Amino acid sequence: MKNTLPFAAAKDPVALIMRYDERSIALLDSFADEVDNHIQTALVSELMARYADVSSQLEERNCELAISEEKLKKYNEQLEKLVEEKVKEIYVSQVATIHALVKAAESRDDDTGTHIERTSAYCRLIAEKLHEAGAGHEHAGPGYAENLAMASPLHDIGKIGIPDAILLKPGRLTEEEFEIMKTHVLIGHGTLVSIEKTYSGNTFLELGMEIAASHHEKWDGSGYTRGLSGEAIPLSARIMALSDVYDALRSKRVYKEGFSHQKAVDIIAQGRESHFDPVLVDIFLQNHSRFEGIFDRLAAEQAIKAYDKIPPV
Repeated sequence: MKNTLPFAAAKDPVALIMRYDERSIALLDSFADEVDNHIQTALVSELMARYADVSSQLEERNCELAISEEKLKKYNEQLEKLVEEKVKEIYVSQVATIHALVKAAESRDDDTGTHIERTSAYCRLIAEKLHEAGAGHEHAGPGYAENLAMASPLHDIGKIGIPDAILLKPGRLTEEEFEIMKTHVLIGHGTLVSIEKTYSGNTFLELGMEIAASHHEKWDGSGYTRGLSGEAIPLSARIMALSDVYDALRSKRVYKEGFSHQKAVDIIAQGRESHFDPVLVDIFLQNHSRFEGIFDRLAAEQAIKAYDKIPPV
């Protein structure tokens, strides 16, 4: 075989080796590039396939979570509605039970008639107007008028513990009898305190306790039983005091005829800053015709009911 190597290369073995190393390196670099491209292409394809699979799984999982969240939301809404209905049912039951006690106490005194309904309406009216006027009473916010109207019938619940001889006496009480009558405040408050221990946190019971204990207090401190004055008297009791007096003035008793609306208005106006909270008196004077309307309407309804009870001749 003829030697095709250049003469110079044949004579220089180092140059020959270097020539072949350069070719080998070039071939190896080319092979490495091809392998890298193949590996990169395969790796990208594999990653894209895995990404698509993971994305599909995540999408399915998100759909499942969305369905679960919707189910959970509906369940919570149903649970909240059920709890709200049960709370309302218990609340109504409590109110009905306590008002039954009030009716039992009031039924012993025929002269009271629809007194608790009328005073409840008066209290609601004053509380609503107080809120509308923004008179600075932080407690007379939204919902206060409703709670006060519900609580106001509890003001004389303590009369159930007063002897008939005093409660139903057809005339003015002696000083000793009046002292006994005054204890209805303590009896009523104590009764509501014992009930509140069973139904703690009940707003209308809390108001009822305030009213029962303090509705005979006077703005100038001359009332009973603790001699409270001014804003030391709970707002609920101040509202009840005015409502109670107006209705008592208008109502007929065995020892007096009912006063006219105008005379009752004059007496309450005279009691401003002595018997009554002056802010409440101002509200009363601005809305006294509404008081007259409530009294006349409920008195008429009472008369109709009394007439219907008359047996036919």
